[in-house]
Amino acid sequence: MTLQEALNRALLSLQGDARSARAEFRFQGDEFFFQGHFPQGPVLPAVVQVGAAIELCSRLLQCPQRLVEVTRAKFTNPTGPGRLLQLTLAMDDAADTRTRVRAALTEGETQISEFALRLEPDTH
Repeated sequence: MTLQEALNRALLSLQGDARSARAEFRFQGDEFFFQGHFPQGPVLPAVVQVGAAIELCSRLLQCPQRLVEVTRAKFTNPTGPGRLLQLTLAMDDAADTRTRVRAALTEGETQISEFALRLEPDTH
């Protein structure tokens, strides 16, 4: 299973457009990225959180995006499988063909992470 397939399976809803969006996810726990991260108490890796934001931006912008830069990242509370997660995105045009993205992942009222990215169309 690829990261994109795992995200597709976990995605419960997606609402938004090329400027802002909100998605809900619930990972089952059998996804490859939970294996060994940590066996006794699986934690959703930061790279998966960022990957989810990139994937959703690609869908909303209707063009595959690639990560150019993480300009800010704060991962404050761990989360794991089986939990209902909300990812909110705000997108703005940046220089050239790049897009600035502000993302926040929450579990109910609990802030899991917030980060800022710069993306550009993936032409490969």
